[in-house]
Amino acid sequence: MTVVDYALRPIAGSVSPVRARTRTAALAVVAVAPFVANADAGIVALALPDIQRDLDMTLTAAQWVTNVYVLLVGGFQLLGGRLADIVGRRRLFLTCLLGFVLASAMCGAATDGPWLIAGRAFQAVSAALLIPAAMAIMIAMFTDPAERSRAVGIWGTVGGIGAITGTCAGGVVVSQFDWRWGFYVNIPIGVAILVTSLRLVPKDGTERARGADVPGAACMTGGLLAMVYGFVRAAEHGWADPFTLAILAGGAILLIAFALIQSRASHPLVPPALVRNRRLVCGAVGVLLVSAATIPVIVVGSLYLQRVHGAGALTAGFMLVPVVGMVLLVGPLGTYLLNRLGPRVPYLLGWAAIGGGLLLLTRLAPDSAYLTDILPGLVLVGVGMPFAWINSEVVATSSADERTAGLAAGVVQAAAQIGAAIGLAIAMTAANTYAAGRLAQGADPLTALSDGVARAFLLAAVLTIPAVLNAIVGMRRANTADSLQ
Repeated sequence: MTVVDYALRPIAGSVSPVRARTRTAALAVVAVAPFVANADAGIVALALPDIQRDLDMTLTAAQWVTNVYVLLVGGFQLLGGRLADIVGRRRLFLTCLLGFVLASAMCGAATDGPWLIAGRAFQAVSAALLIPAAMAIMIAMFTDPAERSRAVGIWGTVGGIGAITGTCAGGVVVSQFDWRWGFYVNIPIGVAILVTSLRLVPKDGTERARGADVPGAACMTGGLLAMVYGFVRAAEHGWADPFTLAILAGGAILLIAFALIQSRASHPLVPPALVRNRRLVCGAVGVLLVSAATIPVIVVGSLYLQRVHGAGALTAGFMLVPVVGMVLLVGPLGTYLLNRLGPRVPYLLGWAAIGGGLLLLTRLAPDSAYLTDILPGLVLVGVGMPFAWINSEVVATSSADERTAGLAAGVVQAAAQIGAAIGLAIAMTAANTYAAGRLAQGADPLTALSDGVARAFLLAAVLTIPAVLNAIVGMRRANTADSLQ
């Protein structure tokens, strides 16, 4: 059986050919970007109580140590991807990697809350531009369909390892060291990547995207920032909160203005062909749906384990490791099936596992046993994630070439962040609302919370329906290569 033609063939006029061994080494280097970003997020989340105590921060202020990171990463990644096409992937990658290292040092040296939050903002913007630039380098290096799918699989696996490392290392940092080392550890890692990248990462080709639509960039970034903040706020204050609705409406207005500006721009930030490219759009929608459906398992699942079962933050983190750990085990199988069968079959298999796992988790109760009632659902969700996620990323980036690799990467990464914000907002609102209703009916607090968590997982499982429709529309083999120009 031959490899399916869902991706582009090698692109004429792209970066100079790089030997296979060098490309593999360069992939290992740039893939550390999502590893460090995911690990850092996990470490900071577990260290937050210590940070609040040592810097004498209020609970609301301490939450902004994580919120500002989510907000800015979600708002700037699409812009970061397009900047990679305009200024050069390698240049942006190296610059933002240096910025991430400096921001980590700034966070570690913080003496008060505002200093730390400012450092986290600097760190977030650096990461938001760094990750799509790194992914764009990967896309440009691997133009053969089979090679690109394997590269995307490695990219996703390394990111998963980062999430596990963050959970485990965060517990070690909190229990054995000072929280500042959660930031300082990024410095030697970042410097090592920077030095290695100067030698291994290939220089950018001569073809670049033309022009920079500054008004469009401002509206797009402002709109995405507002939308992500609205979703983050909805998770805490609910969807009926007037300020939340105003923020979401403002974000929508800015995004409409962005679309109008793009229709008149001589060099649009997002080419019109993007919205007409079925594979890019459906691949990004697939990433958004997977992110929205699975983020509640981590966040709401941790809430359930800590409040209902009395687990500590570190223990709860280890109990949730199977979700991400399965990515490491079944990720290579997902890539194999992708190359043998095309994207649709493994994508649907992944969603069958995710949906089944979420439905199992809807049976949670205060007396649910971890091994028999909780673990099977976590494992199924973990098995399905790489099948659905990696296939979506491969489909989304399959039409990217030398001038649009950054754009495709930015779309994929922004979709993941926005999907996580939407999924978390819906899940937390559902859990809190349903739990409050059960309390009003006379249920005890643990039963009410368990029922609320189960309802959140049920809503997440409903996302299987649009995911299947997405597969029918866009997860199919392509007969011709569509351009994003």
